[in-house]
Amino acid sequence: MVRDKFGINKIYYPGNNEQTSDLAVAAAKDCLEKTGVDPEEIDLIIYFGENYGDYAYVYSMGPKIQYEIGAKNAWCYHVESKCGSAIIGMDQARKYMQTEDSINTVLLVGGYRNVDLVDYKDKSVSFLFDVSCGGAACILKKGYERRNFLSAGAILDGSFSEAIVVPGGGTKRPFTPENISDPYLHYFRLEDPDAFRDRLGKVTLTNLVKAEEIALKKHGLTLKDLDFVCVLHMNAKSHKMLFELLDMPLEKGTYLNDFGHVGQLDPLIALNLAEEKGMVKVGDLIGVIAMGFGYIWNGGVIRW
Repeated sequence: MVRDKFGINKIYYPGNNEQTSDLAVAAAKDCLEKTGVDPEEIDLIIYFGENYGDYAYVYSMGPKIQYEIGAKNAWCYHVESKCGSAIIGMDQARKYMQTEDSINTVLLVGGYRNVDLVDYKDKSVSFLFDVSCGGAACILKKGYERRNFLSAGAILDGSFSEAIVVPGGGTKRPFTPENISDPYLHYFRLEDPDAFRDRLGKVTLTNLVKAEEIALKKHGLTLKDLDFVCVLHMNAKSHKMLFELLDMPLEKGTYLNDFGHVGQLDPLIALNLAEEKGMVKVGDLIGVIAMGFGYIWNGGVIRW
């Protein structure tokens, strides 16, 4: 049932004392080793992972990553578009390299362990039961002839901005000695599950397609020009329906059933999977599709 409905063979949990930053740092180091890039070459680090990290409230992940990998010449900032952040981050890296002479090498890196925030006893958030943890990173270089990120598109519907939240710990419901032990406040919750499912379900897949079309249109392209699609993880039924809307066979896309949903990291994991398995070739036009709480639908285009 888990494999058939949720579309996961397995998910990952962090090890003892393995923080969000540790996952991101490990991914960054692995990326640098595989690409042969000297960390001192990096001009900019864009952290695109989850803001749920090592410490609450005012902790920034980017500076720690910069220090741990020895990228002493890089400055950094965080980009936040929830699970669409990788697409936004790649687009911003492209624009920085196009407009800033001093930006030649960008590290896009993220960590994710929102698996801590899923209450498996709460069936109203069962769509989060595929949440996993991990780290992902990629290098973007000015003038590199392959794997060029071309454009991004997005659709936003702010009416869902408070549809799913972790209720406690913010300014609206700060933790106090009286409520700190209330388990309801510490996990993802749907305040209105029926409305969330009914309204969101009607637009989610079509908005994903529209966001991808927006990205393609910027280069005079259409869905028919796509050779392959990398999609964030979703349940098996929705995944199949999305590919039907894209008018593409399932074998022309990735499915992260051996990873689960690693939030913002899904697009990079999917691209890496496609490369490792030889599913894409030089010159292919690849669509990258993701979405995140807010609610934001994102599409991107890469010329492989």
